[in-house]
Amino acid sequence: AFNPEMAEKYAIRNDIELHLEGTNESDSGALVLHYLPEFDMRTGEVLATEALIRWRHPTRGLLMPDSFMGVVESINLAGKLGRLVLRSACAQFSFWHNRGLGREIVLRVNVSPTQLVTDGFVAMVAATLDEFVLDASTVCLEITENVVVKDIETTHKTLAGLKEVGVQVAIDDFGTGYSALTYLKSLPVDSLKIDKEFVRDLGTDAADLAILRQVMALADAFGLEVIAEGVETVAAARALLDLGCHRAQGFLLSRPLDTAAMGSLLARRCVEMDFSR
Repeated sequence: AFNPEMAEKYAIRNDIELHLEGTNESDSGALVLHYLPEFDMRTGEVLATEALIRWRHPTRGLLMPDSFMGVVESINLAGKLGRLVLRSACAQFSFWHNRGLGREIVLRVNVSPTQLVTDGFVAMVAATLDEFVLDASTVCLEITENVVVKDIETTHKTLAGLKEVGVQVAIDDFGTGYSALTYLKSLPVDSLKIDKEFVRDLGTDAADLAILRQVMALADAFGLEVIAEGVETVAAARALLDLGCHRAQGFLLSRPLDTAAMGSLLARRCVEMDFSR
């Protein structure tokens, strides 16, 4: 039987299909970016900001990616949406730079699995950086661990191309698959973002602590930066600092911010932060 929940899903799907099909590259319309800052938990200094997509729906308000990304992927618009996000984020970053803001931080942008294996992806990234006159080393593209594992050869080729362009590359949601460990030494990657699953109960869960200790040792061996995602408790923040992981993002430190709020944070450059006992 066709229930109200299915009807709602179907309506959202139709909406998204209509909206995205009609969105051209220069007009993101109802698609808005919010920014999740990343901090040095020792000093409160802003180190990076991650662009997160939201959809301002006319009747349903601000929708989070999990309510529309599935549809986007199923109608093969992930590549188009990814290009839009990269362009919008780079345009905003460039705007901040021109006002003397955020020159010392990194802009992080998520890359969908579809994009990563699309022909011309590397050239598109290079052209976007050129267009907005951004130094490639200040932009970091984030790919999820399962993508790496799925198609290692294509991924390797794409990442090598991105390295030539000069952007940074991070593996996102790290630790969920374990399979990526074997590829780490052969992939041109700069940093690992530890999945929030392992961070959430830090300070109370001994197994998570053991896993993180391993990840830190591994990152150290490969010369990779480590960023913790999903820091929501003081206990987790302290445990991470004890492990030597000082870069982090999460609701304890800041919620995702709209463009104006992120701009104000960049102007401050630093927030009060003290996790000492």
